[in-house]
Parts: sequence; structure tokens; C-alpha cells
Amino acid sequence: MIKSLQKLTLFFGITLTITACQNKESRKKALPVDTAVHQTEVSQQIQSTNADPAFPDTGNTIKDFVPANYKMDLEATGDLNNDGLKDAVIVLINTQDTTAFRPTLVLFKQGEKYKLYGKSFSAVEPKYQENGYPIYDYEKVDIDSGKLFISMQATGPAGSIESTYQYINKDLVLTKISTFSMGAGGQTEQKIDFSKGTYTQTDINTMKADMPSNTITKSYKIPTVLFKDSDPGKIMTNAFNKVGN
Repeated sequence: MIKSLQKLTLFFGITLTITACQNKESRKKALPVDTAVHQTEVSQQIQSTNADPAFPDTGNTIKDFVPANYKMDLEATGDLNNDGLKDAVIVLINTQDTTAFRPTLVLFKQGEKYKLYGKSFSAVEPKYQENGYPIYDYEKVDIDSGKLFISMQATGPAGSIESTYQYINKDLVLTKISTFSMGAGGQTEQKIDFSKGTYTQTDINTMKADMPSNTITKSYKIPTVLFKDSDPGKIMTNAFNKVGN
């Protein structure tokens, strides 16, 4: 019974943040319908808001890569491609739709300018839920030792998730994902190590005083995940469904 409850709690935690971004239809239903003219104006505004923004190939500063209706939400600097220059990673938020996925841009420093290396619309989850509350309590992007770390933590059902990327053979690839969630009766930690091709899950029974734990490690190999295509939450959910306890 305890294990079933832990599994249900974990599954709910890692899928909650995914469903937070599936809000297009609910927004449409909430649109005012006073007049046909107003409907058309709102429809055009929604289409404009949801359209992928255009980014320049180069810029003098990182602010040059922030398009209209967006602002910088998170940023980090450091040498990501090991060329001795300080690169940048910025996470943008749509000021007209804060429940949308946030574009994440990787900018390589070249001389006095920045060059847009890559972008992802799924590496970072939305900032807010439909009810206006943030999904996570703490968020951070960091570049350290040639690796990009994206961390998001919450004390609620969303739990925490950290994804690690590394620049390998001119590609920025996802190398690790780790998540942690807790609920009534237990805590669960999951890890995927793509270089080793393993999935590890540790369940802790908090109903007992000594808090016994059980760890399983299973083979889990999937094709290389590039930064631009990565969706860490979805990848971890798929791994849990396939090989998790």
C-alpha cells in the first residue's frame, strides 16, 4: 500500500508541471464574446502571443536577443564551449502569457559580440499556473566547468528537477536529469544518466521512524537528446512509466 501511494504521489508530481503548459484551449474558452469585432481582436492577440518569436543571429549584448513582449527571467554566464570566452544563457518570459513555455537561448561569445548558438522552447517549463501561482519556488540557470545546469525546486507537488547539458563535439546535449518529490508516506528521487544509459530510483518510506529506503538501477538508453529538442520533465515521466517502480 505504501509503495503504491508513493508511486502515485511521484507520478502526480512529475506530471503536474507538464499539464500546466497545456492551457491553450482553456484560454480560448475564457475569451470575452461581447462582439464579433472584439472576438477578432482577441483572436489576433492570442495568435500573436503564441507565435514563436524571432531572434537575431548576433548581438552586441544579451539584451539584443530579447524580442518585443518578452523580458529576461533568468540568466547565467560562463565558458560553455571551452574556448576561454564567457558565454551566456538566458531564459525569457512572455509578458502577455506567463503560462507559456519560456524560450531559452544559448549565446556564444565571439569577439565583442554574441552569436545565437541554439534555442529551446521546452528545456524550461512555464513560470506560472493558470491560477496565477508559480509552479516552482526557486529557479536557477548556471554555467560551471563547461556544463549548463537548469534547476527548479518547489515544496509542493511539483517537487524539484535539475537538468544538465554539456557541449560535446559541437553539440549541446542533455547528459543528466534528476528529480525529487515527496508526499504523504514517502519521498522519491529519480536520476537518468544518459552517458551511462541508466535510470535510478530511490524510494524512502517516511512512515517509519528509521525511514528505510529502497534503490533500484535499471538500464535506460534513448537516442542523444539535443538541447533544442529537450523536454526534461516529459523525458523523466516516460522513463518512470517504462522502468520505474
